[in-house]
Amino acid sequence: MNVIESKMKITKCTIVTIIFWGLVNIGLIVYMQSNDYENPTEVNLAPELVRRFAPLRTLVIPADSNKPIEFQARILKPDRIEARRFYPLIVLLHGAGERGNDNQRQLKYLAQQMAQSPWQEKYPCFLLAPQCPRNMNWSSPACAADSPDDNDQNLLDQIHQMILDISRKYPIDKRRIYITGYSMGGFGTWSMIARYPELFAAAVPICGGGNTNTVSGFVHLPIWVAHGTRDEIVPVTSSRDMVDAFCKAGGNPIYQELEGIKHDSWTPTYAIDGGMFAWLFQQRKK
Repeated sequence: MNVIESKMKITKCTIVTIIFWGLVNIGLIVYMQSNDYENPTEVNLAPELVRRFAPLRTLVIPADSNKPIEFQARILKPDRIEARRFYPLIVLLHGAGERGNDNQRQLKYLAQQMAQSPWQEKYPCFLLAPQCPRNMNWSSPACAADSPDDNDQNLLDQIHQMILDISRKYPIDKRRIYITGYSMGGFGTWSMIARYPELFAAAVPICGGGNTNTVSGFVHLPIWVAHGTRDEIVPVTSSRDMVDAFCKAGGNPIYQELEGIKHDSWTPTYAIDGGMFAWLFQQRKK
């Protein structure tokens, strides 16, 4: 596939517009908006692939209920863990179509890619893939079941606790914790780095958006933003506004607009040879 890159200035930042010529044969299903950006994604994952991901579970209490529910996740470990070596952790926030309680739907797209041998050989790492419950989003108020009086918590705080727990259990390099998400997860990524700006070494929000008033808190963070110019579900202006505010606050992101691409801007961004991962794995907290 041929690509052409053109650069133009937006405040202090550089926009990289990628123009795709021809068709991208990726064999994935793109869903149009129905409820909070996406319909439920079809699940057709091989059992042996699902078994690569160890299940994690905790109980949370949503703000609109007194009844605890399960908040689930899965973690992928590197194929080979060498003694005295520490590995990066990628936190992956899925889109609205992968919400549920099966603890599998969120393994579509990047998670299942990272479990394959070529990815493990090139980018050995841990990957944490939480699953947002139905009828919630990543910023929905929800407290841990063992601290029901903490009314300021949301699902992102429960993910933060998961990160802390697995970082103590596994050989994770705390200087190389990364977060990425697409669609609803792109919004969640912006919210997570605003809530925990010192936790991550880099962030990759894709076809998302956020609160432009929060960007001054994470201007130090390396960020790669991607969005399709023809996105009819989350308008590209959602990312443009965040990038513009981030730059005006002193940040220096990489902003990639995918010319002619609709909502599925995560597939080209998450490609193994697309450039983003080579950049991501170079990022370390000082």
